[in-house]
Amino acid sequence: MTEIPKTYRLNPAVAIERFGERSLALDCVELRLTELNVTASDLVARLDGQSDLQQIAAAMARDYNQPLETILVDLETTIARMVDLGIIERVQEQGPK
Repeated sequence: MTEIPKTYRLNPAVAIERFGERSLALDCVELRLTELNVTASDLVARLDGQSDLQQIAAAMARDYNQPLETILVDLETTIARMVDLGIIERVQEQGPK
């Protein structure tokens, strides 16, 4: 069985404010601020709701000149944490029509 690609986007209730390379994520419902480091900020900027995690990891591996496997593990950990915090959400994939 083929794994369904994982696609994410910024939670619509979250606003991002950039301060140089870092960012603050404000959950406008929970009124909670979360600081994002450089890599997490870059990741959130790439989450367009269309590119899957594998595509984003490949692009970041090229940009950071790091092995894809290393980037993918780091991104999965970061994404899990941001989902728990409500910063990002998984996009529900559409099945065949």
